[in-house]
Amino acid sequence: MKKISLILIIFAVFVLAASAAWAQEASFYLSPSHGNYKVGETFSVNVFINSEGIPINAAQGMVYFPKNLLNVTSILKSDSIFSLWFQEPAWSNSTGRVSFGGGLPSPGFQGRGGKVMTIKFKAVSAGQARISFSDEAILANDAKGTNVFSFSQGGNYSITAPGVAPPRPPSKRVPIAPEVYSPTHPEPEKWYSNNNPQFKWKLSSDITGLNLAFNQKSIFDPGNILRFQGLFTSKDFEEIEDGIWYFHLKFKNEIGWGKTTHFKIQIDTQPPHPFQITLDNEGDPTNPTPLLYFKTEDDMSGINYYQIEIGEENIIKVSSGEVDPFRMPLQTPGIRPIVVKAVDHAQNFIKSGIEVKIESIARPQITVCPGVFISGEEIMYIGGNALPDSQVIVFLEKDGKLIKKWETASNEKGEWFLIEDGLFRPGRYEISAKTKDNRGVISNSSDLCLIEIILSGLVIGPWIISYETLSLISIIILIIILIGILYLFLKIRKTKKTIKKESQDLKNKFYKEYNELKNDIEREIEILEKTRKGQETKEEKKRIEQLLKNLDDVKRVLKKELKDIEKLSE
Repeated sequence: MKKISLILIIFAVFVLAASAAWAQEASFYLSPSHGNYKVGETFSVNVFINSEGIPINAAQGMVYFPKNLLNVTSILKSDSIFSLWFQEPAWSNSTGRVSFGGGLPSPGFQGRGGKVMTIKFKAVSAGQARISFSDEAILANDAKGTNVFSFSQGGNYSITAPGVAPPRPPSKRVPIAPEVYSPTHPEPEKWYSNNNPQFKWKLSSDITGLNLAFNQKSIFDPGNILRFQGLFTSKDFEEIEDGIWYFHLKFKNEIGWGKTTHFKIQIDTQPPHPFQITLDNEGDPTNPTPLLYFKTEDDMSGINYYQIEIGEENIIKVSSGEVDPFRMPLQTPGIRPIVVKAVDHAQNFIKSGIEVKIESIARPQITVCPGVFISGEEIMYIGGNALPDSQVIVFLEKDGKLIKKWETASNEKGEWFLIEDGLFRPGRYEISAKTKDNRGVISNSSDLCLIEIILSGLVIGPWIISYETLSLISIIILIIILIGILYLFLKIRKTKKTIKKESQDLKNKFYKEYNELKNDIEREIEILEKTRKGQETKEEKKRIEQLLKNLDDVKRVLKKELKDIEKLSE
């Protein structure tokens, strides 16, 4: 009996805790929620609050109605649970809207059927009049004024013309299967490492109860005995074990229980099994593409892919079917850290590592290397020995920077040489070489050959010009200058001849025109003197003298200008 009593107490505590956890939501609803009325008839609709799980002390919202079918005639608030109104109930028939906002002192209201107000409507036209809520808020009686509003349930009313029978009400049915979704595990066929799933759903206005279950049965009925008080729209679970789980949910309305929805989730929180990596260079320590053997298993979701990290830069992603073995891409000689990460379908992973050493093929030798090279005057010869019939890559470096790279080939005896006649900046350089065989394997570098380059030329910015080229350019520039000077001399000489000829023509023309003008003026003066016969006025004599003086001034000025022009032609 003690054990049974203890079990009953634990069960009661669990039920009370569940009730408290699920009742933290409140709702608006209309009563009656439907009805049939004639045009011209007046009827009342009550606005209620359902707050069974938590005390509230304020609420507000909008009630919308079809303005072409209904008109509000009055609003009654005498039996409202609210005694204080920060927004008096008001209506507008032109917009089809009723607004309200009220409250009451602590401890507030808690329970079902808390009336907010009564709205009286008059039916003005035939049709289906749907009344709904908007901008709802229901505040809890706590220090923060938490908004605990969950959902609202409107109403639907049939308005018919006088003498017309009201429409037959649709046959009522049990609820349809709920639409369940999970924000934490949205895809049922995908694996997740999150073991705290959450499920959500929506409630229609006719739902009065719900039952749910969470287990590993794909088909399960939560039962028709209501096990949860109140209505809620989400459910959280914590620390769920790995595996395939199913969330089952069904709704109840006034007619009865509906069908059950089964929502599948897959949880895998454990990484794949540890594994080792084995190297196989196929018996050749210089093999640039050795094989890697590795494989592991994952108990729950299975291996999705492997991520192979070669050094710090080369990362390769391969599926589980592309390994066992995995051939490495072409590598240069040296030691490479290899890290393989095995990732399962829930993105859990485990890593394993190994060092891969690839030995170098035989290094080339540089046997011919000039200690001093005069750039612009000499031809650079470089030569040596390498693997027979292989590629030789020659590097020219200065201060650790690559300046030039050449490629040549060795003959069947392994001899190779390089001829280069390019121009280089003066300085101290390093020459080295590497061998590349027919597999694409590149050897380690040869010993360095130091060379001092002397430039027989001039460096201008990024360009290097040899002295021979500079001399040739200077000669070409000098020839161009001489041709220009000769051209100018001939041009000036020709111009002087032209000026001299034109000035002489101008002089002759001037004297001819001047003499003609002078003779004309003298004749006019002579005629004037004969006509006046010594009776000229002082004014006339003065004008005649001034005219002769001006004529002489013109002659003097033009003679001077003609002399200046003649000087240009000298």
